[in-house]
Amino acid sequence: MHDETFLVTQGTLRFHGKDGAIVDAKTGDYMTVPPRAPHTFSNPFDEEAKFFNTFTPAYYINYFKLLSTLGQKGVPMNPDANRKAMAYFATIGVTDGAMDGK
Repeated sequence: MHDETFLVTQGTLRFHGKDGAIVDAKTGDYMTVPPRAPHTFSNPFDEEAKFFNTFTPAYYINYFKLLSTLGQKGVPMNPDANRKAMAYFATIGVTDGAMDGK
């Protein structure tokens, strides 16, 4: 196992961790998540945010494959579809409204 890392290349991303911990990472910030640490992220801000996932555990690639089957091209991801995918992997959910800025 190894850390999972993220480099924010545009905007601000909100990282959600265990026990309600929140970290807002801005452009240029480099986030490191330890092995097996539950986490997720959202963008409740007005500006578009982008990140580069620099290192992802090999088994987790199936999460992204599953997401690609649950969404529609050119349409924002349905929160219920995202929760369904997250339920299969070591990813925590966020409270209702957290993913849309409420």
